[in-house]
Amino acid sequence: MDETSPRTPVRSEVPEWGPRRASPTAILTRGWAWGLKRGALAFAAMVALGQAVAFAVNLAQARGESAGTVARLGWLYFGWFHHATVTTHLTSSAEGARAGSALSGGAITADVGLAMMLGTFLAIAILYRGGRVVADRAGGGAGARIVHGMKVAPAYAILAFVVSGLVKIDIPIPRNALVTGSLQMRPWDLSWFVLPLLIAVAAGAAGGLRSGRHELVSYDPWGRRGAGAIAGGLRMFVLGLVLSFVAILVLAAARPGGARTYFATVSRPPTDQTAVIVAHHVLLLPNQSMWVLVPAMGGCDGIQGGGVSATFLCYSRFPTAVSVTPEGLISGTHDVRADFGSAPSGYLLFLLVPALSVVLGGRYAARKRARLKWEAVGVGAASGVVFAVLVAVGSWLASVSAGISSSTTSIPANASVLIGPGVWVAGLLGFVWGVVGGGLGGWLAGRKFPPRATLPEPSNPLIRSAPRAAQPDGAGPRG
Repeated sequence: MDETSPRTPVRSEVPEWGPRRASPTAILTRGWAWGLKRGALAFAAMVALGQAVAFAVNLAQARGESAGTVARLGWLYFGWFHHATVTTHLTSSAEGARAGSALSGGAITADVGLAMMLGTFLAIAILYRGGRVVADRAGGGAGARIVHGMKVAPAYAILAFVVSGLVKIDIPIPRNALVTGSLQMRPWDLSWFVLPLLIAVAAGAAGGLRSGRHELVSYDPWGRRGAGAIAGGLRMFVLGLVLSFVAILVLAAARPGGARTYFATVSRPPTDQTAVIVAHHVLLLPNQSMWVLVPAMGGCDGIQGGGVSATFLCYSRFPTAVSVTPEGLISGTHDVRADFGSAPSGYLLFLLVPALSVVLGGRYAARKRARLKWEAVGVGAASGVVFAVLVAVGSWLASVSAGISSSTTSIPANASVLIGPGVWVAGLLGFVWGVVGGGLGGWLAGRKFPPRATLPEPSNPLIRSAPRAAQPDGAGPRG
Protein backbone atom coordinates (compact mmCIF):
# COMPACT_ATOMS: atom_id res chain seq x y z
CA MET A 1 0.00 0.00 0.00
CA ASP A 2 1.24 3.45 -0.87
CA GLU A 3 2.78 5.31 2.08
CA THR A 4 0.65 8.33 1.33
CA SER A 5 -2.62 6.37 1.38
CA PRO A 6 -5.39 8.00 3.49
CA ARG A 7 -5.49 4.86 5.64
CA THR A 8 -1.90 5.43 6.75
CA PRO A 9 -1.57 8.35 9.17
CA VAL A 10 0.98 10.89 8.07
CA ARG A 11 3.43 11.79 10.87
CA SER A 12 2.79 15.52 10.50
CA GLU A 13 -0.88 14.94 11.31
CA VAL A 14 -0.06 13.61 14.78
CA PRO A 15 0.39 16.47 17.26
CA GLU A 16 2.95 16.28 20.02
CA TRP A 17 0.87 16.51 23.19
CA GLY A 18 3.12 17.70 26.01
CA PRO A 19 6.93 17.86 26.24
CA ARG A 20 9.02 14.76 25.87
CA ARG A 21 9.87 13.29 29.25
CA ALA A 22 13.52 12.86 30.19
CA SER A 23 14.70 9.59 31.67
CA PRO A 24 15.79 9.52 35.33
CA THR A 25 19.39 9.10 34.17
CA ALA A 26 19.16 12.20 32.00
CA ILE A 27 17.63 14.20 34.84
CA LEU A 28 20.54 13.28 37.12
CA THR A 29 23.30 13.79 34.57
CA ARG A 30 22.24 16.75 32.43
CA GLY A 31 22.86 20.38 33.29
CA TRP A 32 25.74 19.96 35.74
CA ALA A 33 28.21 22.03 33.73
CA TRP A 34 25.84 24.98 33.56
CA GLY A 35 24.71 24.44 37.15
CA LEU A 36 28.25 24.55 38.50
CA LYS A 37 29.03 27.58 36.37
CA ARG A 38 25.94 29.50 37.45
CA GLY A 39 26.48 28.59 41.10
CA ALA A 40 30.07 29.81 40.95
CA LEU A 41 28.99 33.05 39.26
CA ALA A 42 26.36 33.65 41.95
CA PHE A 43 28.99 33.02 44.63
CA ALA A 44 31.38 35.49 42.97
CA ALA A 45 28.63 38.11 42.73
CA MET A 46 27.76 37.87 46.42
CA VAL A 47 31.42 37.93 47.46
CA ALA A 48 31.86 41.06 45.33
CA LEU A 49 28.85 42.66 47.02
CA GLY A 50 30.27 41.89 50.47
CA GLN A 51 33.62 43.41 49.49
CA ALA A 52 31.91 46.49 48.03
CA VAL A 53 29.97 47.06 51.26
CA ALA A 54 33.09 46.58 53.40
CA PHE A 55 35.24 49.01 51.38
CA ALA A 56 32.42 51.57 51.23
CA VAL A 57 32.02 51.38 55.00
CA ASN A 58 35.77 51.74 55.44
CA LEU A 59 35.89 54.84 53.23
CA ALA A 60 33.15 56.44 55.34
CA GLN A 61 35.24 56.14 58.50
CA ALA A 62 37.78 58.77 59.42
CA ARG A 63 40.23 56.12 60.59
CA GLY A 64 40.33 53.47 57.93
CA GLU A 65 41.59 49.91 58.24
CA SER A 66 44.15 48.14 56.08
CA ALA A 67 43.03 46.60 52.79
CA GLY A 68 43.53 43.09 54.17
CA THR A 69 41.35 43.76 57.20
CA VAL A 70 38.63 45.29 55.04
CA ALA A 71 38.72 42.30 52.67
CA ARG A 72 38.24 39.92 55.61
CA LEU A 73 35.37 42.08 56.85
CA GLY A 74 33.86 41.80 53.36
CA TRP A 75 33.83 38.03 53.77
CA LEU A 76 31.91 38.42 57.04
CA TYR A 77 29.32 40.43 55.12
CA PHE A 78 28.89 37.41 52.83
CA GLY A 79 28.06 35.38 55.94
CA TRP A 80 25.69 38.07 57.18
CA PHE A 81 23.78 37.80 53.90
CA HIS A 82 23.07 34.12 54.72
CA HIS A 83 22.50 34.10 58.50
CA ALA A 84 25.81 32.25 58.92
CA THR A 85 27.43 32.32 62.35
CA VAL A 86 30.00 34.98 63.24
CA THR A 87 31.71 34.76 66.63
CA THR A 88 31.93 37.88 68.79
CA HIS A 89 34.42 37.84 71.68
CA LEU A 90 33.98 40.65 74.22
CA THR A 91 35.91 41.76 77.30
CA SER A 92 35.64 44.93 79.37
CA SER A 93 37.62 47.97 78.25
CA ALA A 94 39.82 49.87 80.68
CA GLU A 95 37.20 52.62 80.98
CA GLY A 96 34.46 50.08 81.49
CA ALA A 97 36.47 48.24 84.15
CA ARG A 98 37.01 51.45 86.10
CA ALA A 99 33.28 52.12 85.90
CA GLY A 100 32.44 48.66 87.17
CA SER A 101 31.32 47.10 83.89
CA ALA A 102 29.33 43.89 84.00
CA LEU A 103 32.20 42.30 82.06
CA SER A 104 34.87 43.21 84.59
CA GLY A 105 37.09 40.20 85.20
CA GLY A 106 35.28 38.10 82.61
CA ALA A 107 34.45 37.68 78.96
CA ILE A 108 31.57 36.80 76.68
CA THR A 109 31.73 34.73 73.52
CA ALA A 110 28.62 34.87 71.35
CA ASP A 111 28.06 32.94 68.12
CA VAL A 112 25.70 35.36 66.39
CA GLY A 113 23.57 34.51 63.36
CA LEU A 114 22.18 37.45 61.42
CA ALA A 115 20.81 37.89 57.91
CA MET A 116 21.03 41.30 56.27
CA MET A 117 17.99 40.41 54.22
CA LEU A 118 18.47 42.94 51.42
CA GLY A 119 21.63 41.01 50.53
CA THR A 120 19.79 37.72 51.09
CA PHE A 121 17.10 38.71 48.59
CA LEU A 122 19.75 39.67 46.04
CA ALA A 123 21.41 36.25 46.47
CA ILE A 124 18.02 34.58 45.98
CA ALA A 125 17.38 36.61 42.82
CA ILE A 126 20.76 35.69 41.30
CA LEU A 127 20.39 31.99 42.17
CA TYR A 128 16.79 32.00 40.91
CA ARG A 129 17.94 33.37 37.58
CA GLY A 130 20.75 30.84 37.43
CA GLY A 131 18.42 27.92 38.15
CA ARG A 132 16.05 29.10 35.46
CA VAL A 133 18.85 29.30 32.87
CA VAL A 134 20.13 25.82 33.76
CA ALA A 135 16.63 24.34 33.53
CA ASP A 136 16.00 26.03 30.18
CA ARG A 137 19.16 24.52 28.75
CA ALA A 138 18.65 21.04 30.23
CA GLY A 139 14.94 20.86 29.35
CA GLY A 140 12.45 18.22 30.44
CA GLY A 141 9.19 18.31 32.35
CA ALA A 142 8.42 20.47 35.36
CA GLY A 143 9.85 17.98 37.86
CA ALA A 144 13.05 17.57 35.86
CA ARG A 145 13.46 21.33 35.57
CA ILE A 146 13.15 21.74 39.34
CA VAL A 147 15.98 19.23 39.79
CA HIS A 148 18.07 20.96 37.12
CA GLY A 149 17.52 24.34 38.80
CA MET A 150 18.82 23.00 42.11
CA LYS A 151 22.14 22.15 40.46
CA VAL A 152 23.34 25.70 41.12
CA ALA A 153 23.45 24.92 44.85
CA PRO A 154 26.48 22.61 45.26
CA ALA A 155 29.03 25.00 43.75
CA TYR A 156 27.58 27.95 45.66
CA ALA A 157 27.62 26.21 49.06
CA ILE A 158 30.88 24.29 48.66
CA LEU A 159 32.80 27.40 47.64
CA ALA A 160 31.42 29.27 50.66
CA PHE A 161 32.41 26.42 52.99
CA VAL A 162 35.91 26.06 51.54
CA VAL A 163 36.68 29.76 51.80
CA SER A 164 35.33 29.85 55.37
CA GLY A 165 37.80 27.09 56.27
CA LEU A 166 40.80 28.68 54.58
CA VAL A 167 40.34 32.32 55.66
CA LYS A 168 41.36 33.25 59.20
CA ILE A 169 39.42 36.22 60.58
CA ASP A 170 40.03 38.08 63.83
CA ILE A 171 38.97 41.70 63.39
CA PRO A 172 39.13 44.09 66.38
CA ILE A 173 35.86 45.81 67.29
CA PRO A 174 36.09 49.60 66.89
CA ARG A 175 37.29 51.26 70.08
CA ASN A 176 34.55 52.39 72.46
CA ALA A 177 34.02 53.13 76.16
CA LEU A 178 32.25 49.88 76.96
CA VAL A 179 34.09 46.83 75.66
CA THR A 180 37.02 45.56 73.67
CA GLY A 181 36.94 42.46 71.59
CA SER A 182 36.94 41.05 68.10
CA LEU A 183 34.85 39.51 65.36
CA GLN A 184 35.99 36.00 64.53
CA MET A 185 34.98 33.13 62.28
CA ARG A 186 35.31 29.55 63.37
CA PRO A 187 37.06 27.53 60.64
CA TRP A 188 34.90 24.99 58.82
CA ASP A 189 31.72 26.16 60.55
CA LEU A 190 28.86 24.11 59.09
CA SER A 191 26.51 27.11 59.10
CA TRP A 192 28.63 28.54 56.27
CA PHE A 193 27.75 25.47 54.19
CA VAL A 194 24.25 24.46 55.26
CA LEU A 195 22.58 27.88 55.10
CA PRO A 196 23.98 28.93 51.68
CA LEU A 197 23.07 25.43 50.45
CA LEU A 198 19.44 25.70 51.61
CA ILE A 199 19.06 29.19 50.16
CA ALA A 200 20.56 28.09 46.83
CA VAL A 201 18.46 24.91 46.65
CA ALA A 202 15.22 26.81 47.26
CA ALA A 203 16.06 29.65 44.87
CA GLY A 204 17.34 27.32 42.15
CA ALA A 205 14.30 25.05 42.43
CA ALA A 206 12.02 28.08 42.12
CA GLY A 207 13.91 29.17 39.01
CA GLY A 208 13.58 25.69 37.52
CA LEU A 209 9.87 25.63 38.28
CA ARG A 210 9.48 29.01 36.63
CA SER A 211 11.27 27.62 33.59
CA GLY A 212 8.68 24.82 33.41
CA ARG A 213 5.65 27.03 33.92
CA HIS A 214 4.48 26.44 30.33
CA GLU A 215 3.96 22.75 31.05
CA LEU A 216 2.27 23.46 34.39
CA VAL A 217 -0.18 25.90 32.87
CA SER A 218 -0.87 24.22 29.53
CA TYR A 219 -1.22 20.53 30.29
CA ASP A 220 -2.32 19.94 33.86
CA PRO A 221 -5.16 21.83 35.56
CA TRP A 222 -3.69 21.08 38.99
CA GLY A 223 -0.35 22.35 37.80
CA ARG A 224 -2.02 25.55 36.64
CA ARG A 225 -3.70 25.96 40.02
CA GLY A 226 -0.45 25.23 41.84
CA ALA A 227 1.39 27.82 39.76
CA GLY A 228 -1.30 30.36 40.63
CA ALA A 229 -1.03 29.58 44.35
CA ILE A 230 2.73 30.02 44.31
CA ALA A 231 2.48 33.30 42.42
CA GLY A 232 -0.24 34.56 44.76
CA GLY A 233 1.62 33.58 47.94
CA LEU A 234 4.77 35.30 46.75
CA ARG A 235 2.74 38.40 45.86
CA MET A 236 1.22 38.40 49.38
CA PHE A 237 4.67 38.20 50.99
CA VAL A 238 6.23 40.95 48.87
CA LEU A 239 3.22 43.21 49.42
CA GLY A 240 3.43 42.56 53.15
CA LEU A 241 7.06 43.70 53.28
CA VAL A 242 6.48 46.73 51.06
CA LEU A 243 3.33 47.87 52.86
CA SER A 244 5.05 47.42 56.24
CA PHE A 245 7.80 49.78 55.10
CA VAL A 246 5.22 52.25 53.76
CA ALA A 247 3.38 52.10 57.10
CA ILE A 248 6.59 53.02 58.93
CA LEU A 249 7.06 56.01 56.60
CA VAL A 250 3.47 57.13 57.23
CA LEU A 251 4.02 56.80 60.96
CA ALA A 252 7.22 58.84 60.71
CA ALA A 253 5.34 61.57 58.85
CA ALA A 254 2.51 61.52 61.40
CA ARG A 255 4.90 61.53 64.37
CA PRO A 256 8.08 63.28 63.17
CA GLY A 257 9.53 63.41 66.67
CA GLY A 258 10.60 59.77 66.46
CA ALA A 259 12.40 60.30 63.15
CA ARG A 260 14.19 63.37 64.53
CA THR A 261 15.31 61.40 67.57
CA TYR A 262 16.63 58.59 65.39
CA PHE A 263 18.72 60.86 63.17
CA ALA A 264 19.91 62.89 66.17
CA THR A 265 21.07 59.66 67.81
CA VAL A 266 22.95 58.28 64.78
CA SER A 267 24.51 61.69 64.11
CA ARG A 268 26.20 61.92 67.49
CA PRO A 269 30.01 61.80 67.63
CA PRO A 270 31.90 60.02 66.26
CA THR A 271 30.15 61.40 63.19
CA ASP A 272 32.04 59.11 60.82
CA GLN A 273 29.86 56.26 62.13
CA THR A 274 26.66 57.92 60.89
CA ALA A 275 27.04 56.75 57.30
CA VAL A 276 27.97 53.27 58.52
CA ILE A 277 24.84 53.00 60.69
CA VAL A 278 22.57 54.27 57.91
CA ALA A 279 24.12 51.86 55.36
CA HIS A 280 23.56 48.91 57.70
CA HIS A 281 20.00 50.08 58.31
CA VAL A 282 19.37 50.00 54.56
CA LEU A 283 20.65 46.41 54.37
CA LEU A 284 18.33 45.53 57.25
CA LEU A 285 15.17 47.19 55.86
CA PRO A 286 13.51 43.84 54.99
CA ASN A 287 14.27 42.68 58.55
CA GLN A 288 12.56 45.81 59.83
CA SER A 289 9.55 45.10 57.63
CA MET A 290 9.27 41.56 59.04
CA TRP A 291 9.46 42.96 62.58
CA VAL A 292 6.48 45.16 61.64
CA LEU A 293 4.48 42.65 59.58
CA VAL A 294 4.27 39.95 62.26
CA PRO A 295 2.97 42.30 65.03
CA ALA A 296 0.60 43.83 62.47
CA MET A 297 -0.92 40.34 61.98
CA GLY A 298 -1.37 39.97 65.75
CA GLY A 299 1.94 38.31 66.65
CA CYS A 300 4.79 39.62 68.77
CA ASP A 301 8.44 40.49 68.54
CA GLY A 302 10.38 39.31 71.56
CA ILE A 303 13.32 37.48 73.04
CA GLN A 304 13.36 33.78 73.85
CA GLY A 305 16.06 31.72 75.56
CA GLY A 306 18.67 32.11 78.27
CA GLY A 307 16.02 31.86 80.94
CA VAL A 308 14.18 34.85 79.44
CA SER A 309 10.87 34.91 77.61
CA ALA A 310 9.61 38.41 76.95
CA THR A 311 7.80 40.33 74.23
CA PHE A 312 8.45 43.95 73.42
CA LEU A 313 6.26 44.76 70.43
CA CYS A 314 2.66 43.68 69.80
CA TYR A 315 -0.83 45.13 70.14
CA SER A 316 -1.14 43.99 73.76
CA ARG A 317 2.40 44.93 74.82
CA PHE A 318 3.48 48.17 73.23
CA PRO A 319 6.43 50.33 74.40
CA THR A 320 4.99 53.67 75.48
CA ALA A 321 8.26 55.12 76.83
CA VAL A 322 11.90 53.97 76.64
CA SER A 323 14.88 55.52 78.42
CA VAL A 324 18.52 54.41 78.32
CA THR A 325 21.25 55.65 80.66
CA PRO A 326 24.70 55.07 79.12
CA GLU A 327 26.34 55.23 82.53
CA GLY A 328 24.09 52.44 83.70
CA LEU A 329 25.13 50.27 80.78
CA ILE A 330 28.81 50.83 81.54
CA SER A 331 28.42 50.12 85.24
CA GLY A 332 26.41 46.98 84.61
CA THR A 333 23.27 48.19 86.41
CA HIS A 334 21.24 47.60 83.23
CA ASP A 335 19.65 51.03 83.51
CA VAL A 336 17.32 50.59 80.56
CA ARG A 337 13.75 51.44 81.41
CA ALA A 338 10.70 50.81 79.27
CA ASP A 339 7.05 51.31 80.04
CA PHE A 340 4.59 49.03 78.28
CA GLY A 341 0.87 49.17 77.70
CA SER A 342 -1.68 48.41 75.02
CA ALA A 343 -1.10 49.96 71.63
CA PRO A 344 -3.04 53.21 71.04
CA SER A 345 -6.13 52.70 68.92
CA GLY A 346 -4.54 54.48 65.96
CA TYR A 347 -1.99 51.69 65.63
CA LEU A 348 -4.80 49.28 64.77
CA LEU A 349 -4.55 50.77 61.28
CA PHE A 350 -1.52 48.50 60.89
CA LEU A 351 -4.08 45.71 60.44
CA LEU A 352 -4.50 47.09 56.93
CA VAL A 353 -0.99 45.88 56.08
CA PRO A 354 -1.73 42.12 56.22
CA ALA A 355 -5.35 42.60 55.13
CA LEU A 356 -4.46 44.37 51.89
CA SER A 357 -1.51 42.04 51.25
CA VAL A 358 -3.49 38.79 51.40
CA VAL A 359 -6.61 40.03 49.61
CA LEU A 360 -4.61 41.55 46.74
CA GLY A 361 -2.38 38.47 46.57
CA GLY A 362 -5.37 36.11 46.42
CA ARG A 363 -7.02 38.29 43.79
CA TYR A 364 -3.82 38.25 41.71
CA ALA A 365 -3.55 34.45 41.89
CA ALA A 366 -7.16 33.94 40.84
CA ARG A 367 -7.02 36.38 37.96
CA LYS A 368 -3.77 34.88 36.73
CA ARG A 369 -4.59 31.15 36.78
CA ALA A 370 -8.21 30.42 37.75
CA ARG A 371 -10.89 29.69 35.16
CA LEU A 372 -13.95 28.89 37.30
CA LYS A 373 -15.56 30.45 40.36
CA TRP A 374 -14.67 27.63 42.72
CA GLU A 375 -11.13 27.57 41.30
CA ALA A 376 -10.73 31.27 42.03
CA VAL A 377 -11.57 30.84 45.71
CA GLY A 378 -9.46 27.69 46.00
CA VAL A 379 -6.39 29.17 44.31
CA GLY A 380 -6.66 32.32 46.43
CA ALA A 381 -6.90 30.29 49.64
CA ALA A 382 -4.02 28.02 48.59
CA SER A 383 -1.91 31.12 48.09
CA GLY A 384 -2.30 31.67 51.83
CA VAL A 385 -0.50 28.39 52.54
CA VAL A 386 2.49 29.57 50.48
CA PHE A 387 2.31 32.91 52.28
CA ALA A 388 2.43 31.18 55.67
CA VAL A 389 5.60 29.29 54.74
CA LEU A 390 7.26 32.46 53.47
CA VAL A 391 6.31 34.38 56.61
CA ALA A 392 7.76 31.67 58.87
CA VAL A 393 11.02 31.50 56.91
CA GLY A 394 11.22 35.29 56.68
CA SER A 395 10.65 35.62 60.44
CA TRP A 396 13.57 33.30 61.14
CA LEU A 397 15.84 35.13 58.70
CA ALA A 398 14.87 38.47 60.24
CA SER A 399 15.66 37.27 63.77
CA VAL A 400 19.02 37.42 65.53
CA SER A 401 20.21 34.13 67.01
CA ALA A 402 23.03 33.92 69.54
CA GLY A 403 24.72 31.11 71.39
CA ILE A 404 26.35 32.75 74.43
CA SER A 405 29.18 31.49 76.63
CA SER A 406 30.07 33.73 79.56
CA SER A 407 32.60 33.71 82.40
CA THR A 408 30.88 36.51 84.30
CA THR A 409 28.43 36.13 87.17
CA SER A 410 25.93 38.67 85.82
CA ILE A 411 25.28 36.78 82.57
CA PRO A 412 24.28 33.09 82.22
CA ALA A 413 27.24 30.81 81.54
CA ASN A 414 25.62 29.15 78.51
CA ALA A 415 22.49 30.28 76.74
CA SER A 416 20.85 30.24 73.32
CA VAL A 417 18.81 33.30 72.49
CA LEU A 418 16.54 34.24 69.58
CA ILE A 419 15.49 37.86 69.19
CA GLY A 420 12.78 38.79 66.72
CA PRO A 421 9.34 37.67 65.54
CA GLY A 422 8.04 34.38 66.96
CA VAL A 423 8.60 32.00 64.05
CA TRP A 424 5.90 29.38 64.74
CA VAL A 425 3.27 31.93 65.75
CA ALA A 426 4.12 34.00 62.68
CA GLY A 427 3.62 30.98 60.43
CA LEU A 428 0.28 30.13 62.04
CA LEU A 429 -0.96 33.71 61.75
CA GLY A 430 0.24 33.83 58.15
CA PHE A 431 -1.80 30.70 57.46
CA VAL A 432 -4.99 32.14 58.96
CA TRP A 433 -4.60 35.55 57.34
CA GLY A 434 -3.50 34.05 54.02
CA VAL A 435 -6.20 31.39 53.65
CA VAL A 436 -9.08 33.64 54.71
CA GLY A 437 -7.90 36.80 52.96
CA GLY A 438 -6.66 34.92 49.90
CA GLY A 439 -9.97 33.12 49.56
CA LEU A 440 -11.76 36.46 49.78
CA GLY A 441 -9.48 37.97 47.14
CA GLY A 442 -10.07 34.93 44.91
CA TRP A 443 -13.83 35.29 45.33
CA LEU A 444 -13.65 38.97 44.38
CA ALA A 445 -11.62 38.14 41.28
CA GLY A 446 -13.82 35.22 40.22
CA ARG A 447 -17.28 36.72 40.50
CA LYS A 448 -17.61 36.87 36.69
CA PHE A 449 -16.06 33.44 36.08
CA PRO A 450 -18.35 30.60 34.91
CA PRO A 451 -19.50 28.22 37.69
CA ARG A 452 -18.48 25.08 35.76
CA ALA A 453 -16.36 24.12 32.80
CA THR A 454 -17.96 24.06 29.36
CA LEU A 455 -15.12 22.15 27.70
CA PRO A 456 -13.02 19.43 29.37
CA GLU A 457 -9.32 20.06 29.81
CA PRO A 458 -6.96 17.41 28.37
CA SER A 459 -6.44 14.91 31.20
CA ASN A 460 -3.41 13.11 29.73
CA PRO A 461 -0.72 15.36 28.25
CA LEU A 462 1.14 12.37 26.79
CA ILE A 463 -1.57 11.31 24.30
CA ARG A 464 0.14 11.38 20.91
CA SER A 465 -2.28 9.55 18.62
CA ALA A 466 -5.41 11.76 18.64
CA PRO A 467 -5.80 13.91 15.52
CA ARG A 468 -5.88 17.65 16.09
CA ALA A 469 -9.51 18.00 14.99
CA ALA A 470 -10.65 15.66 17.78
CA GLN A 471 -9.28 17.95 20.52
CA PRO A 472 -11.20 20.85 22.05
CA ASP A 473 -10.47 24.18 20.47
CA GLY A 474 -7.54 25.85 22.19
CA ALA A 475 -6.34 22.68 23.97
CA GLY A 476 -2.78 21.51 23.82
CA PRO A 477 0.47 23.44 24.07
CA ARG A 478 0.52 27.12 23.37
CA GLY A 479 3.38 28.77 21.67
